[in-house]
Amino acid sequence: RVRLVLRTVEDLRTFRVAAAADPFRGQDGLLDRIDRDVVVLFIESYGRANVEGPLYAGTTRAVLTDAERALGAAGFAMRSGYLTSSTKGGQSWLAHATFAKGLRINDQVRYRALLVSGREGLFHIAQRSGFETAAVMPAITMAWPEGRGMGFDRILAAADLGYRGLPFNWVTMPDQFTLAAFDRLVRQEAGREGRLFAQVVLISSHAPWVPVPRMVDWDAVGDGTVFNAMAQEDDPPNVVWQDRDRVRDQYRQSVGYALEAVFGWAARTAEEMPLIVVLGDHQAAGFVAQEDRLDVPMHVIGPADLVEVAAGWGFAPGLIPPEAQVALPMEAMRDLFVNGYSSKGTP
Repeated sequence: RVRLVLRTVEDLRTFRVAAAADPFRGQDGLLDRIDRDVVVLFIESYGRANVEGPLYAGTTRAVLTDAERALGAAGFAMRSGYLTSSTKGGQSWLAHATFAKGLRINDQVRYRALLVSGREGLFHIAQRSGFETAAVMPAITMAWPEGRGMGFDRILAAADLGYRGLPFNWVTMPDQFTLAAFDRLVRQEAGREGRLFAQVVLISSHAPWVPVPRMVDWDAVGDGTVFNAMAQEDDPPNVVWQDRDRVRDQYRQSVGYALEAVFGWAARTAEEMPLIVVLGDHQAAGFVAQEDRLDVPMHVIGPADLVEVAAGWGFAPGLIPPEAQVALPMEAMRDLFVNGYSSKGTP
């Protein structure tokens, strides 16, 4: 225990130095190359195993191939790669913080240290660059004081999204409803002016993966009661989770649904065409993913000139990263993103 305390103290000392050494501190004129809304979409438990694993690749690649064709026909450019997440099997908030803050946050000690460090994240930088920032968080059902330290002007938790349907066990609402509510309450809000920089955290692919929603016509989403019959289908988790093969199959279906919802939503934004970043937060638990790596896919979608920035990160054209693609550390993305979309960046 003494050795553990000493290691923790030394790690926090190192972390404090890294948090303070921020190349963007006080720098103006950042993100000035972006002339439109930016939407960062996290897909729960969407990992490299979904794209390359033998149990999941068939479903995932079929969805990605169809989406690539549809988005390309609508005028979108696309590039994709992999990031190495800071966590696996859970604790999604560590990955969200790693991506936004530009530091590797792989445990709760570092997360709490980050919150009091004063370090700017991607959304803080967007705030002071003239964007309105927002977070859509359908998994948040209690107070979330940590959210105030992440740089969001507005936080819409589960109760704020207007869902009147039945929950899908742990999952408060289907991803399609979350995305429709994001449009209704944030993107298309009456009187909104200026550019938006938003984070949307989707949760339909969160365990226990029972039942799995299905897509409905976007005009029929309404208050979410259209999903009630689906929410009562299938066996309960205590039955499904007695069979590991069945758990894996439910997971396969849920990620396929989440991807259909995300790319279906993206296609609907073609007229204004925001810059869209889609990424997984972490791989599923080991017995589900059957994969030791921490890698997650990341897709950049939007107008060609903005998407081409991702070529400098090594991202490949399209929605399916090559199997040889080397993953970037997730904590590198804040600086890569800000430098790539700023006329005056830093080394």
